[in-house]
Amino acid sequence: MGLLAMLDDDKKVMSEFQNRIRRQVRLSRLEIVSELYKRGYSYLKIKDEVMKRLGISTYSLQTVHRDVQFLLKEWRENRINDTDQAIQLELERIDDAVRELWGQWEKSKQDYTKTSNKRKGAPVSDKKSGASTIKTFQKEETETEVIRLGDVSYLAEIRAQLAERRKLLGLYAPEKKDVVVNEFDFSTLTQEQRSILLQVGEQVLNEKTS
Repeated sequence: MGLLAMLDDDKKVMSEFQNRIRRQVRLSRLEIVSELYKRGYSYLKIKDEVMKRLGISTYSLQTVHRDVQFLLKEWRENRINDTDQAIQLELERIDDAVRELWGQWEKSKQDYTKTSNKRKGAPVSDKKSGASTIKTFQKEETETEVIRLGDVSYLAEIRAQLAERRKLLGLYAPEKKDVVVNEFDFSTLTQEQRSILLQVGEQVLNEKTS
C-alpha cells in the first residue's frame, strides 16, 4: 500500500470518527433541548443552557429553532401512532360495552312469572318441654305474570356509546367557527422575542428564495 493510499484511509477513518462525534453531540443536544422546551424555556435560555452543559462555544438561535422543529415533528409522528393505538383500544372497549348493553336490553324485555308464598299457622306448646312453636296448617302459593316492556335506560346508554364511537372515527362534520384575526402589536414583544421572530422570518425568506 502506497503512502497516498494510507493517507486516504486515515482521512476516511478520521471522517467517520468526526461524523460519529457530531451525531453523538447532536443527540445530546436534542435531549437537552427536549427537556428545556417542555419546561417552557425560551430559545435564548435553551441556547445558553446547551452551550453551558455541552461546553460548546457556538450554538445559534436558528439552530435552536431547527432542533425544536425537529423534535415537534418527531413528537407529532409518535403521537399519531400512539393515538391510532389508543383509538383502536377505545373502539374495542365501546364495542364490548355496546354488546353487553344490548344483552341487558334484551333481558329487560323478557316476561317472567313471579311466585309468592303465604303460610298460615298457630302457636303450639310442647307438653313436655313447654316450648312454643308455630305449626303451619295452610300454605298458599300465587303466581303473577309480569309483562316487561324493556328498560329504556339501556337504549340511552347504547346511543351515547355509539355517538362516542362516531366521534373517535371522525364521522361528525367539523364545527364551523368564525376566526377573527386582529392586528398584531409588535410593541408588546420583548427584545428577545423580536430577535427570534426576525431570525425565523429571515430563515423562511431564505428558504423561499433558495
